[in-house]
Amino acid sequence: MVLGLDASTSVVGYAFIDGDEIHDMGFIDLKKFKTINEKVVYAYEELLEKKAFNDVTSICVEDSLMGFSRGRTSTQTIIKLAKFNAVLCFVLGWGADTKVHSVNPSTARKQVFGKARVSGMPPKEFVKRQLENRFDLSKWNKQTTRGNFDKKNLDAYDALVVALYHTTTSTKK
Repeated sequence: MVLGLDASTSVVGYAFIDGDEIHDMGFIDLKKFKTINEKVVYAYEELLEKKAFNDVTSICVEDSLMGFSRGRTSTQTIIKLAKFNAVLCFVLGWGADTKVHSVNPSTARKQVFGKARVSGMPPKEFVKRQLENRFDLSKWNKQTTRGNFDKKNLDAYDALVVALYHTTTSTKK
């Protein structure tokens, strides 16, 4: 079982897969927590409650932001995200007693979809379309209180891509 994660300090998307079979996926909202420790502990406890966690043999986490996003991302934000991801990866690797792999999102998309993006389309929309063409994800999609598609589902979609990437690359070796 592979656990794929797309972790940020506000939402952690997760996907448990075995081969091409999705066992569970979703997201963990961390906005109500203030410190990195509180966020990591809550995310870990939520994942630990998932039945599939006991069968995890590999954990893959989308690389944290490595650069500035057209002036919208500050140095402090990048540092905070890197700290959060480091602590989360340590705790998960320790808790599952397995190695945690860091995966570049563009590399994962190229491997899984044949290309990383489409010109003029945001990467999250590209991922959503590609995955919805392959899988029926409606079982795991959450809705907002108004009944709309919750955009946090896109973090779970990114986690699924990271897990699929690991599955495809580990079977080629």
